[in-house]
Amino acid sequence: MMSDLSSRFSKDCLAASTNADVRAALRGQRIAVTGGSGFLGSWLAEMVAALNDEYLLGMTLDLYSRGAADWAKANTRLSTRGDIHTVVQDVRSPFAFHPDTTYVVHAAGIPDNRVHASDPLRVFQTTVQGTTHALDAATQLSGLKRLVNLSSSLVNGTPDRTGAIAETDNFPVPAGQLHNVYRDAKHAAESLCATYRSQFRLPVSTLRPFTFLGPYQELDRPWAINNFMRDMLLGSEIRMHSDGSARRSYLYGSDAAWWTLSALVQGVDGQIYNLGSAEPVSHLDLIKLIERAANKTANCVFGNVQTERKTQDDLYPDLGKSHKSLHVEQTCSLEQAVGKTYQWYFRKSA
Repeated sequence: MMSDLSSRFSKDCLAASTNADVRAALRGQRIAVTGGSGFLGSWLAEMVAALNDEYLLGMTLDLYSRGAADWAKANTRLSTRGDIHTVVQDVRSPFAFHPDTTYVVHAAGIPDNRVHASDPLRVFQTTVQGTTHALDAATQLSGLKRLVNLSSSLVNGTPDRTGAIAETDNFPVPAGQLHNVYRDAKHAAESLCATYRSQFRLPVSTLRPFTFLGPYQELDRPWAINNFMRDMLLGSEIRMHSDGSARRSYLYGSDAAWWTLSALVQGVDGQIYNLGSAEPVSHLDLIKLIERAANKTANCVFGNVQTERKTQDDLYPDLGKSHKSLHVEQTCSLEQAVGKTYQWYFRKSA
């Protein structure tokens, strides 16, 4: 099972890592990732393992996280390699990166909206204090080439129109609303990055993630696709709280990891890049893809459906800037991503 997983993940990562110039620039580099036990950190570990094995790049990856010890135990295939290290660290406290670190991915954050409601102070502190501490630690690195800050597509605000969202789009957001604590904190974190770039000449770029998909994303996360797959696995009703027309897009983990590495190498100081798929899909069509992956029919139940909607509910990125500046392309289609992810969940639940 482990060798099968390693082979499949390695193939995904090698398929995504198409730019030889980026691979060459990563040779011998030491990369630090805060929030390293999360989805992106796990896929960065898979990517580093695959690239080191295939191209002998000699990269080193340090994963900093409160849950680093648990991650290491659950992922011994990666944590015992010698080129991937885990560091137990809560970013709300000051810390230091390994002095040989050349690249930093600051991905620490709490996107789970259940925590936004139950512990908003921790959400804000993790984002704002965590970003401050990561930036402070980065200023101590004599060989730092770039820090990439993982922000959020929510920073743009809630779209009041249809279509893709560009980095420059800005929709009004009411100030001081508790349910916006994560969005407000990520906005403040972007301001911190701009401040450190100006005052300390820190080489900082920002990625704004949209929705990811793939192994390492737990089924209990409160996002539509996780709920759909969980209910399909359990044979439960899929409960829809809308008419199913809302459109989102989903970027597979290997593409997300490679695009992040590309931003480390090719990102420009002070620039913001969207990170996601430009392939939108409605919730209803997404369920059809899951049905094909599961080879069975879903039992959808609709409730509280509004008969009239003022606008289409869209949230997916315009990738023109990312394609042009980072030279990245999506290598795993939505249908492939859904199939790979469902099989991952199915094997875990077996």
